[in-house]
Amino acid sequence: MDNIQHDIGEILSHLSRETVGILGTLDNKSENIRLRVMYYRIDNKFNCYLMSMKGSPKISQILLSSSISFIIFGLEEPYDNSWEVEIDSSAQILNQSEEINYALEKLKERNPFADVAIESSITEQFNLIKLIPKIVRFRLYGEALTGVPPTILKL
Repeated sequence: MDNIQHDIGEILSHLSRETVGILGTLDNKSENIRLRVMYYRIDNKFNCYLMSMKGSPKISQILLSSSISFIIFGLEEPYDNSWEVEIDSSAQILNQSEEINYALEKLKERNPFADVAIESSITEQFNLIKLIPKIVRFRLYGEALTGVPPTILKL
């Protein structure tokens, strides 16, 4: 079985085509993992930008435990070309206006909530989140079905 390695440019290209992923946080009250579909934008260092209403459960959970998993997948034809990227990261709530503006600009035209918040001048009702990657795993489904391990980037 070959150990196929995909390059950073290829992985970023896949990520740039999608707009939503699944965010996993830990609910400290129930000790359950909470999963949510989130709009995102990623930069060339695999930093991932998200937004959520201030005071939302996911913001509370991020403040209690910043260890976050985020998964993005793309369904392709043929199915063997479908892929997924799993990012283990540390989450930060952005506080500096230049960071917040950068995140909003990244999310613009990819996240309808960001578009409405910007157009309506209500961005202060939202927290902007930056996921700082630790490990990125990329796999093509066709390779996974034949036992090829994922490409792993430790950042």
